[in-house]
Amino acid sequence: SLAEREEVLETITAFSNTRGGTILVGVDDHGNVIGMDFKKGELENLENLINQLIEPKVYPDFKIIPYGNKLVLKIEVHEGFNKPYFYRGACYVRKGNVTRRLHRNGILELVSHRVTFDSLVFEGEYEISEELVEDFLKKAGERRRMRIESENIQTVLKKLNLLDRRKARNGALLLFSKECSSYFPQAVIKIGYAEGGKIVDEALIEGPLQVQLEEAMSFIRKHIRKGYVVKGLERVETWEYPLESIREALVNALLHRDYFSNSHISVRIDEFGITVENPGELPPPLEIEDLSREHPSIPRNPLISRVFFYMGYFEEWGSGTLRMINSLRSMGLPSPEFSQGKGFFKVWIRSLKSLEEYLNENEKRLLDFVRARRTVSRRDCELFLNLSERSVRRFLSKLEGLGLIRRIGEGRKIRYEPTG
Repeated sequence: SLAEREEVLETITAFSNTRGGTILVGVDDHGNVIGMDFKKGELENLENLINQLIEPKVYPDFKIIPYGNKLVLKIEVHEGFNKPYFYRGACYVRKGNVTRRLHRNGILELVSHRVTFDSLVFEGEYEISEELVEDFLKKAGERRRMRIESENIQTVLKKLNLLDRRKARNGALLLFSKECSSYFPQAVIKIGYAEGGKIVDEALIEGPLQVQLEEAMSFIRKHIRKGYVVKGLERVETWEYPLESIREALVNALLHRDYFSNSHISVRIDEFGITVENPGELPPPLEIEDLSREHPSIPRNPLISRVFFYMGYFEEWGSGTLRMINSLRSMGLPSPEFSQGKGFFKVWIRSLKSLEEYLNENEKRLLDFVRARRTVSRRDCELFLNLSERSVRRFLSKLEGLGLIRRIGEGRKIRYEPTG
């Protein structure tokens, strides 16, 4: 039945968020085998629903077990590496024999205890570069964020929690091995420069993450315009885009990407701006709208994030997107556009082309509506477009980020007006 199917999908999600477990379809709560009637294609249909409705993806094992003249479906669910998991946007956990739905605080707690890629122990032979460890100690010491008296590699890695009983965690190799990309082929940046929609220069950037960051910055500097302004008696170098915003976007991609995914980070430079895309959407409960205001830091890879902080690659936890926005606005550029979907997160640092070229049809209609009415509420916009509150919020946030409209008032009295 539909109710039974819903219960199975919720339970699969709950087991993925907890410690795994076994579901027996065709056995009642008292352990009595009642069996189930398997129609043709029913198991395939269940597998399709799991694939479509549970995010991130889970891969349970199925086995049909005969019991007398009855059939029982055994579903073996493994604990997930990429918690939290959601079914139809809701998060479930298992408490004893009960499946419970989690809300915001519970989801945050689940995120804080999940297994992270950088904390897993690397099984196999590996090398750690003494040169890279020394460079870390130098940078961390200069910024007075961490001081380790010993230069012994084992001591340093242990202090950074990158060793587990003398075995290196993945994070140690991502940061301190020159062969990092051979251990983790997905840990690379593919970067390209396009003219007229065609890629004319590209590179595959490999190696430890901090090296990837610097090489990506070098490639980008090669392909964006540079000028000079005179300040007092000095001639000061300026760039088409603030370098700190570009660096922030790259740092975020390297630290917050999903390393369990086989996909790579993609960077594209063209006449419309710079896009940086990484596997891994925002961790719940963060939403795109949160990035334009103060928000909590929920690092997907906390061990490598901490090392980047010690080395001075970012200043404060959870403030990177705000710094990006402010540095772009200080140069008269539009705010970056953040988006996500299908397992990826993207930042678009935009050029000064006509802002309205970036709008889809609904966004253009909404902008015309605000300009015609001069002041509108969100509800006015919902009625005008005949779309959901979520869609209208997204459109308004984009128009506001582009500087085409402004928000006035607070709480229930918030209204929007054109800037021009």
